[in-house]
Amino acid sequence: MEARDTIGMANQTRHDGLRAALPAIGGVVLLIVVAAVWAGFQEPGEPRRADGARITPSKTDVADRPNVVIFLIDTLRADRLGVYGYDRRPTSPRIDTLARESVVFEQACAPSPWTLPTVVSLVTSTFPCEHGTLDNRQQLSRSLEPLAERFQRLGYTTLGSYANPFAGPDYGLDRGYDVLRSARKTDGKQVGRLLDEQPGRPFFLYIHNLEPHSPLVFAPAHTDGFRDVPRLTRNKIRTHYTLYRRATRVDFAEDRPLGTTDNTSRQDRYMAALTSMLDDYNELYDAAVRLADERVGLVIDELKRRGLWDNTLFIVLSDHGEEMNEHGGWLHDQSVYEELVHVPLVVRFPSGQYAGRKLHTVVSLVDVLPTIFDFLETPEAARGARGRSLMPLIRGDGSAADEFVVPAMRWNTKKYYRPWKESRGDINVVVRHGKWKGIWNVEPKTLELYNLTGDPGERHDISAATPKLAADMLRFAQAWFEECGTNAVEPPAKNADPDEETLQKLRSLGYID
Repeated sequence: MEARDTIGMANQTRHDGLRAALPAIGGVVLLIVVAAVWAGFQEPGEPRRADGARITPSKTDVADRPNVVIFLIDTLRADRLGVYGYDRRPTSPRIDTLARESVVFEQACAPSPWTLPTVVSLVTSTFPCEHGTLDNRQQLSRSLEPLAERFQRLGYTTLGSYANPFAGPDYGLDRGYDVLRSARKTDGKQVGRLLDEQPGRPFFLYIHNLEPHSPLVFAPAHTDGFRDVPRLTRNKIRTHYTLYRRATRVDFAEDRPLGTTDNTSRQDRYMAALTSMLDDYNELYDAAVRLADERVGLVIDELKRRGLWDNTLFIVLSDHGEEMNEHGGWLHDQSVYEELVHVPLVVRFPSGQYAGRKLHTVVSLVDVLPTIFDFLETPEAARGARGRSLMPLIRGDGSAADEFVVPAMRWNTKKYYRPWKESRGDINVVVRHGKWKGIWNVEPKTLELYNLTGDPGERHDISAATPKLAADMLRFAQAWFEECGTNAVEPPAKNADPDEETLQKLRSLGYID
């Protein structure tokens, strides 16, 4: 108990002192980190080996490598796709078809339950407690090299199209792109325009579409296979959706300590109103998923039309899910339950290699970066990655099903709702062990434990009934979080004031008022 309390006090001190930044690290550790980064990544544009030696890719090295596409669908729950067992509505015919020629990870987790920390984790292979980009006042640390820069070092053309500002230049996520465009949507036409401008080398393409994030905005009035939701109902949902979002962040918006304003009863009313319209919201969400699915298909069609498909590594994933009253809440960022952190991860290899494999091992999106560079046989490009390559699992060389693993965490700096502050706190660490899922709530010093096979909805906390497993998970989570803090990099830069166009997009998505 004494050791546990000491760790808890240390974490609380770190959280209180640096609410919107990283856990503090000693000067010696900082110098080591900076030296490592400098040794590996100095002189932009020139790839280096793990020992720091310069690599000059030959023309053959570059020309023979496959293209790489990451297609991120914002706010897409895994359990709303046919390939993950959803059969209530036809939400994903194109992704389901893609999955048949791909490797499907059945238990992939987003590193964070909302966009900005997850995207930074995805493109740097670090967790939020390392990269420290926790809210929209921060941007990617200069001490981290994102995915696009790593591809540039390999001689790739780097292209991107994003609809969510959290994937763009205001948050430091434009680094490494030859062309990066803001677009309300990306489908085959937009990809065609990007490819028309690239010089013929292998390319890395990042697509970030938004459809399920705001179903009221993106779901059309009528989609084949879905019931139309009347305009009056849409407007009622939109009103309570907006009011609820604002109520959760009043202190953050006014730069006050979270909890200065306790509007719990008001949030309760808004959530109750949304819950009363749950069936209509589900219809809109699913219709938006279908639209997202169509756009994935159109991009695939364009790649096939250009003769690029057979030599393209194509990855479909999401940054987080969406809660619709499963644990008493709405939207995202308020917990690390499955509706928020279980995301799709479908990896289609060139020429359909490894097609049809479904892997049940728990993985995280921080594993995507090292997996890509392992497949490309350029492991030096994954230097500093916190995640692990999944290629041994894909090839069938090994399994990590019996290991403890942390695939996700939450570090809240924006929202306040008293019942959850008291029961969950602001920092939560997920520990997985096969079918078992533990959630360490750092500030309340509690661990929830669920059997996802028998209780996929995480309704019954069985930590008291399985004390040894709960204790083992707690120790693992504490040790992991302490190590994550000592691995922290240079703190993220303060975000400059976004321009008016970006502010308008953030308002339309409900991120700011």
